[in-house]
Amino acid sequence: MLDTSIELAENESTATASVGDVVTLKSGGPRMTVMYAGPVGFASGHWLICQWFDDQGELRQDMFAQDMVQSEPRLISAASVKLRMPAARANGRV
Repeated sequence: MLDTSIELAENESTATASVGDVVTLKSGGPRMTVMYAGPVGFASGHWLICQWFDDQGELRQDMFAQDMVQSEPRLISAASVKLRMPAARANGRV
């Protein structure tokens, strides 16, 4: 018997996101955490409710179809982290 679980995990287009996964929109945007994954009452298919922090540090949430997102690694390297400082500190004022 052929083990298809490996194929499913390797084929990103057929893999579905789960709660706790990190995703980004295929069109670009911030890294988001999946808070809900599954069906919704008003549309067919697999839907994701995702949360992320915007550039101002505000928590955002929205719903996306599974085929709109791609999986991202849960960990990010230190080289890709950007330090954001408040404007007062960046200008030398505290």
